[in-house]
Amino acid sequence: MHFLLTRPQQDSDRLKAQLTALGHQVSCAPLLRIDYLSDKKITLDNFQAVLFTSANGVRAFSAAHKAPDLPCLAVGDATASEARDAGFQNVTAAGGDVDRLTELARTRLDPNAGPLLHISGKHQAGDLKGQLTAAGFQVTTEKLYQAIKSTTLSPEALDNLRTGRISHMPFYSPRTARTFVELARAVGQADLLRNVTALCLSSAIADVISCLDWQNIQTAPAPDQKSLFRLIDITIEGPRQ
Repeated sequence: MHFLLTRPQQDSDRLKAQLTALGHQVSCAPLLRIDYLSDKKITLDNFQAVLFTSANGVRAFSAAHKAPDLPCLAVGDATASEARDAGFQNVTAAGGDVDRLTELARTRLDPNAGPLLHISGKHQAGDLKGQLTAAGFQVTTEKLYQAIKSTTLSPEALDNLRTGRISHMPFYSPRTARTFVELARAVGQADLLRNVTALCLSSAIADVISCLDWQNIQTAPAPDQKSLFRLIDITIEGPRQ
């Protein structure tokens, strides 16, 4: 199989190493560039827990802070793994999306025990703060990074698509999917994806890319990387979603 990866560079590099070790060909064309917005110090004394909705949020937080001695709730296994690597000792992973993270917080935390700190990017998927506020929690959201969209597909990616070398493209977020749709439409070739199967982490992502003419679109039964690659009988070790 020949995969085209469009995640931010650090995430693509990790997945490329895993897929290459399994004998697959991999090309990378990151469609989002992660920029940290601020290195300001956040006063953590009053919070009862830190919530992360992405591994990029953990990286942005860790660039300016040591891991506090606070419970950490992460949206999924990949984000939880990043938090542990950053030094958090008490880490719990939700099921891979904001709704499950909300439910985890409602189950594990007490609205009367203090406010929650949510570390996020400038653009957020879902409304974690709104859902938790409705459940009686006080939530402070700090936006520590932004994902900058690419304006073109790389020449290598275009060549691989035009010549039919790419067999699979995994998509992990609606924003990356929307960016790819915009850039693919700009190229203006209807048969660009005639040999490509899209692998989608959620039905929301599948809905975004369904306007393009794929060979096939498959959606993971659960919003995690292991489920995503099980769609094509590949076992990916490690929590990288």
